[in-house]
Amino acid sequence: MTILIAPDSFKDCLPAIDVTRALCNGIKSVKKNIKVILFPMADGGEGTTEILNYHTSGRWQMIEVHDPLFRKIKSRYLILNDRNTAVIELAKASGLELLKSIERNPLHTGTLGTGELLRNALDQGMDEVILTVGGSATVDGGTGIASALGFRFYDEKDREFLPTGGTLSKIHRVDTSHLHNRFKHVRWTIASDVQNYLNGAEGAARVYGPQKGADAVAVEQLTEGLEHLTKIIKNDASFDPDKHPGTGAAGGAALFLMAYGNAKLQSGFSVLAELTQFQSAIDEATLVISGEGRLDAQTKYGKVISSIAHLVNKKNIPFIVVCGIVSDDPAAIQAALGIDFLYSIRSSADSDTDSFKNAGKYLEKIGAEIAKKHLFN
Repeated sequence: MTILIAPDSFKDCLPAIDVTRALCNGIKSVKKNIKVILFPMADGGEGTTEILNYHTSGRWQMIEVHDPLFRKIKSRYLILNDRNTAVIELAKASGLELLKSIERNPLHTGTLGTGELLRNALDQGMDEVILTVGGSATVDGGTGIASALGFRFYDEKDREFLPTGGTLSKIHRVDTSHLHNRFKHVRWTIASDVQNYLNGAEGAARVYGPQKGADAVAVEQLTEGLEHLTKIIKNDASFDPDKHPGTGAAGGAALFLMAYGNAKLQSGFSVLAELTQFQSAIDEATLVISGEGRLDAQTKYGKVISSIAHLVNKKNIPFIVVCGIVSDDPAAIQAALGIDFLYSIRSSADSDTDSFKNAGKYLEKIGAEIAKKHLFN
């Protein structure tokens, strides 16, 4: 029997690598000789580059960039050793977790730091740049990224400025004559499972603005700004964001890469699965364990568990999911994803605080329980 353990991170609690190891320790405490494949996964959100480095042993490129509020910070991106490819995680320069709660307001934040990471990758001569866009603090339509790559923005008095989410409506024209000389000579890939368009009721401002700290007034200002930016890009690049699903991801962070650089949007999980050869692990497994921090109705929409469920169900082998907490109907989620057995930390913990503080201990216990109940040889 070969057990594949492939969870996502338990957000704000444990990284995927630690979740994987804890479950393995629990299994091995009962079944010492069972074969276990440790395969932490991600879908393009926070921690994606660490997961890739775990599997591929790339090399880190460290540089100084600007955070979402334009303060200088140290950041990094991953260069894959077996191909001339950079993998850049937006969250490492423009992520919500870089800000204190009181600082979170997408009217004032921008993606300049992510653009600086991208520009450095171009300077390094990369042939392909993969941008993962989960966890952003921004709704700036990717203008910060664009600025770092050579786009220039001017107001109605022809004064150059760096837009933020709150000043998009001030953009009068965009100058593309100073683009990085390699901008159009690399293959751009955007790793995201978000299918929202830039504008509309399900657009970047209305759906994701409140998650990044925007109140009702700010959401309306962001909405107007993105609609204004859309008109400019439609006229300048003949690109309509609202005919391209996914342009709303991370507050439109990839907008200029898609409109001017022919960037392709791909499922975050699919990108990682290809780079890590995840299918080979699935082919070897006779039982698969996955998991995430919160299991809810959204889990079936493109997250790690749902993507793995699709592969496991095609192979018709047992599928076990371990989570921190189940916040919706467990039976409905199990049926929708073809989960054979479901375990949660919260069902055993004394409180939410206990489940977070002692998550590793509970995961080991769950691993041991799985070994006792489901592993027979």
